[in-house]
Amino acid sequence: MLGSVAVFIVFRSLSGADPGAALALVSALATVAGISWVLSPLVTGVALSESHDVSRLLHFPIPVPVLAAASLAANLAQPMVLAEIPILLALSLAIADHPGLLLLTAPGVALSFAFVLACAQVASLVLQGVSRNRRFHDAALFAGIGLGVALSLGPLLLLAGGARPMRAVLAAVLRSDVFAFSPFAWGVRAAIHGGRGEAGPFLAYAVLATAALLAAVAVSVVLIHRIHRGELNLGGAASGRASRARMVLPGAMGALVEKDVRSAWRDPAMKASLFLGLLMPLLFALFLTATGGRDATVAFGLAVFVGLSGFGANTFGFERRGIGLLLSFPLERWKLLLGKNLGAAVFRLPGLLAVALASIFLAPPTHLPAVLTMALVTLTLAAGLDNYASVLFPAPVPPPGGSPYGGSTSRRGLAGAVLVASLMMGSLLVASPFLILAWLPPKLGPLSLWLLTLPLALAGAGAVYAMLVAGAAGLLERRETLLLERVLEEA
Repeated sequence: MLGSVAVFIVFRSLSGADPGAALALVSALATVAGISWVLSPLVTGVALSESHDVSRLLHFPIPVPVLAAASLAANLAQPMVLAEIPILLALSLAIADHPGLLLLTAPGVALSFAFVLACAQVASLVLQGVSRNRRFHDAALFAGIGLGVALSLGPLLLLAGGARPMRAVLAAVLRSDVFAFSPFAWGVRAAIHGGRGEAGPFLAYAVLATAALLAAVAVSVVLIHRIHRGELNLGGAASGRASRARMVLPGAMGALVEKDVRSAWRDPAMKASLFLGLLMPLLFALFLTATGGRDATVAFGLAVFVGLSGFGANTFGFERRGIGLLLSFPLERWKLLLGKNLGAAVFRLPGLLAVALASIFLAPPTHLPAVLTMALVTLTLAAGLDNYASVLFPAPVPPPGGSPYGGSTSRRGLAGAVLVASLMMGSLLVASPFLILAWLPPKLGPLSLWLLTLPLALAGAGAVYAMLVAGAAGLLERRETLLLERVLEEA
């Protein structure tokens, strides 16, 4: 209701101040809102409208166009759609010169909104087809990440240049009225002309909006035919000759590391973590540089932050029901933990690379070894302490494509959350003596002291990590039965 009041006041005042600008601005806003709604599954992971699974209804004597139209009509009962109805009514009232013209403005606004829902249905059906192939599924995931980053950075880039770029963009939109060719805007343009009592333009844009709506429903019908009747084949042809699998890393620990890397790489979420691990420190560094935050202390803080981000790797989470086979291997438990820590560390390498690149902007080049030392020390000790959380509170990760919110993946409880937070702070506390060794030389005197302090910091962190792994291995031997029971029950 608050949104409805705001929409009514803004568009009523805009229509009275400049009727010509109101037409262009409303068209632009309708287009942006429609595209955002359609792309919401890619950008946010949440579909604002549903595309129902009609595969269980195809054997009934019901025409597919009826099923597509019924699915579109059923979206009107979705909570997100119902929440928009007061706003649509407020917009219809705001652009009507008098209440009697509401009979023209309301259908126009409804046509635009129905077209948005129809396009969202098309996008959902396309994603259903894409999800049948893992490669296309991963490509869609990365496209969503890229769109999310672009949409997040767009306003920041405009604001970084002050108000002048924003005024220039707004003036160009109002002057050219380029969104008059957008199907998302045809319905609201019909409503604006209807609100002014202009019957001819109202009928023209209403016909265009209706044709666009029917075209979107027709595309949905074609997709339902091809997807749910099995005609859409997104898989590639199998190769005639299967290549023999070969181990790259030698030994039992090498096999464990390679197994973890290969299995984790099949999970789209891990690929996304690689991309974000490389991107986020760079964005943080660019932001600090733009705001005048160029300082070696900031680079050190970024290194510690990236090192701590490795905490919570959930050492046994990707095993799921294979944990029984893993623990049956005749392998010392400390080697098991070390191999899994190394496998998880592979996916932290982009973060270290990003820290190295960011330190170039934030500190002198001579500080790069100290920055990398801080990141490695924190990452190593955080991995050592994270083994305790993985043994005490194991939680299987859902399989690739599974929901990360369902099941029991997050049922560690309040005590588990407190323990994990305590261990995370403990890793920072344990790492603090070695971080001080890397931080002191610029404060005390010549940077040549780093030739002594940095190797000491790395050696000390390695020794503490060895003690942490030995302690976690002893804990694992005592709790193997409970670990198996917990993971197998939840998996």
